[in-house]
Amino acid sequence: MTTYAHDPVASTIVACWPTGDGAVACRAARVPKALDHSLARCTAKALSALSTHLWATYADQAAHELDPEALAAAVRHPNQPVGDLLRVMEDGCAETAHLLGRIVARAPGRAFRDAVAADVRAETDAVLDADDGVLTGRSAQAVVHPRCDAPAEQLLVAHALLHDDPLGPPAIATSVEPNAAAVATLRWLRASAALVAERVGHTVPDVVALAEAIGHEDLAVTRHVLCTLAGTAEEEVVLDLLQEAVLARQGWFVVCPEPAPDPERGHRAVSTVLDPLDPASCLLDGLVRGLHGCFRVWLDDVVARETPGTDPRLVGTARTAALRLRYTDEVRRSVRAGR
Repeated sequence: MTTYAHDPVASTIVACWPTGDGAVACRAARVPKALDHSLARCTAKALSALSTHLWATYADQAAHELDPEALAAAVRHPNQPVGDLLRVMEDGCAETAHLLGRIVARAPGRAFRDAVAADVRAETDAVLDADDGVLTGRSAQAVVHPRCDAPAEQLLVAHALLHDDPLGPPAIATSVEPNAAAVATLRWLRASAALVAERVGHTVPDVVALAEAIGHEDLAVTRHVLCTLAGTAEEEVVLDLLQEAVLARQGWFVVCPEPAPDPERGHRAVSTVLDPLDPASCLLDGLVRGLHGCFRVWLDDVVARETPGTDPRLVGTARTAALRLRYTDEVRRSVRAGR
């Protein structure tokens, strides 16, 4: 979602949204000097709430139901109280737009209201663009909003990016819908792990353990998808992991359906391996870290076999680059072979 804030020094409302590798900010509206700071903050809060509703429709695949003109009109001409009565819209998105409109109506002049309405239209258009698969500009924030499917065209884009760089190019996190990006990356991670396991003569779980030991890091996501969920289809793995994290963020508790070993203790709680506040980025980052972990294990094995006694960290940049090219070629062949 786009987060809005009041900058009292510059007297502006600032909009900030994620892009997959950082955040972008821009001025959404200039605040009238005479407007009380509390009203400016209320405007920013209402804009953030409206953005939350808008991107929820994208995640729920209901963006086609949005009416950009109606939302902008609600900001310009909101429902106002008539005596003690106020018409409340059933749709949360529309009601938030009317609430925003009632706040900006208290500002002097029309410039502030028009600027806020224009930003609402820009945010709505960004959601609609993302729904059409256009992830540029403000709509790029769709990369942090997982959906329940992986569009075929987005899968093709993700696989093309991974074919160019099987170690996970930066664009996989900034230009591809997160579900599709994760499904494709998991496919390449499984192929990479199988390739390395065959080379070093160990199992895939052993490869993960070696990668963690070499890199001195905890590859929790990689270990979970390669070991715990081995044999489960990529689409199912990604959907289940993202849904678990989203439910956790919403305050739902996931419990094991099987009876607990000790009935007095009730059911066993199941935790998510993802960050509930940012599950899409956490999952993709974990998968990409797994790709690099597999390469480190492969590199250690190649250096140990071809130049015994050499520290893999000291083979030189040229040698490492050459080995990286060799490794990525082997991974491409492994993916084509359907491992």
